[in-house]
Amino acid sequence: MDGIKDNRIKLYTDVLPMVSLCGYLSTDSGFVHPDRVLDVNVLLYVEEGSFHIFEEEEEFTVEPGMMVFLKQGLHHFGDIKCPKGTKWFFVHFNLNEEGSGRELVPYERFVFPEADPDRKRTYRFLPKTFRIEKNSRIFSRFMTLEKMFESRDYSANLNLNSYLYEILTDIYEQSISDRHVDGKWEKALKMMSFLDEHTDSPFDSEGLEEFMGLTFKHLNLLFKQTTGTTLWKYHSNVRMEKARQLLTATALSIGEISDSLRFESPYYFCNAFKKHTGVAPSRYRKENVI
Repeated sequence: MDGIKDNRIKLYTDVLPMVSLCGYLSTDSGFVHPDRVLDVNVLLYVEEGSFHIFEEEEEFTVEPGMMVFLKQGLHHFGDIKCPKGTKWFFVHFNLNEEGSGRELVPYERFVFPEADPDRKRTYRFLPKTFRIEKNSRIFSRFMTLEKMFESRDYSANLNLNSYLYEILTDIYEQSISDRHVDGKWEKALKMMSFLDEHTDSPFDSEGLEEFMGLTFKHLNLLFKQTTGTTLWKYHSNVRMEKARQLLTATALSIGEISDSLRFESPYYFCNAFKKHTGVAPSRYRKENVI
């Protein structure tokens, strides 16, 4: 498991991938994947036929509709010839993985950037393999990327790297959705949705129990195991995020914001906001309103 994790590609949130080669190919005779160590990452998508590839000791059979990410600096080779008529799309790209950083996990969308000085240096692990339907948006983007790479148009070349970043982000987001569609994550996302809809009221454990049909103790344990935070803390964070938006995007007074979020008093709201962000609401508004 550790080896698999080490071989995943990190997609940093502050660095664009750099495309070095891109193409859409087919073979009439079939061939064996070359034995090589590249200094670039490879995205390989098979439209028809199949590829049999090793990455170090890990083995992949990439069938129609499947793609695989091969990491730079690792030994890649094949020992079975792909079938005649195999068609595939590929991109060679570099990513700057130097420097420190931490993995960005899905539930962190409610964390304040101000509360996390390393937020700009976060990354997401791209999946090793992923299924892409031929009529999907990602597949059509593959074709567009290939045309952009071949184009002599300056604008197309200028936007090539950012367009690949959009594709990689799409793949990441869909892989997360696929992994979390069942089990604990399905329940955790349902609880998030309930709490997101109740930012204008204090935390209501009984309402959540009724909504989910389970005891609060069980729900809180499940939520903590899945996201790393408690239900109360999540609700507090989304309320503070709502308060931040109201402070920067409206002319509401601090008292009116406190009332709209149903805090006991402006004094209690100010204390909660300062504890969460490190600054008082008045100072936050002054420093962040353009």
